[in-house]
Amino acid sequence: MKLGAYTVMLTVLLLVLTFAGLNTTLTDPLEFVGIQVDNTASTVTGVDVENSSFWSNIFGSTAGILILLGTAGIVLIGLFGKGYDVSLIIAPLVVVVGAAYIVTFVGIISQVNAMGVSWITNVTTVLFGGLMVGFVWSCVDYFGGR
Repeated sequence: MKLGAYTVMLTVLLLVLTFAGLNTTLTDPLEFVGIQVDNTASTVTGVDVENSSFWSNIFGSTAGILILLGTAGIVLIGLFGKGYDVSLIIAPLVVVVGAAYIVTFVGIISQVNAMGVSWITNVTTVLFGGLMVGFVWSCVDYFGGR
C-alpha cells in the first residue's frame, strides 16, 4: 500500500479511537484546534475553532500572520522553482503520524494488558503491530525508492 494511504488510515484510526473514548495522542491537538472530546461519554462536546488556541496563534498575532504569508510565499516560490524534493515536506508529517501511532499503540497495549486477558492482548498486538509493520514498509518503499 502507498505511504499516503497508510498515513490517512493511521490518522483515521487514531481519530476513531479518540472518539471511542480512549486517551490517545490526538486528544491535545484536537483541543488545540477547538474540538472538545469527552472520553467518558465518547462524544464530541463542542467545536469552537474561532476561540481556540490555534486560531488565536495564527490570526490573533502579527507573528502568526507573518508565518502564514511566509509559508504562502515559500509555496509559490516552490511551485515556480520545482527544484525541491517533495520528501522534505512529507517526512515531518510521516514522523508525527508514526510517533503518535506508536505512543497510542503502547498506551492501548498497556490498557488491554491491565485487563489480564492474554488473548485480547495478543489480538490487539497483532492488529496494531501489523499496521505498524505495513506503515514502516511503505515508508521504506517511499523514501528508499527515490
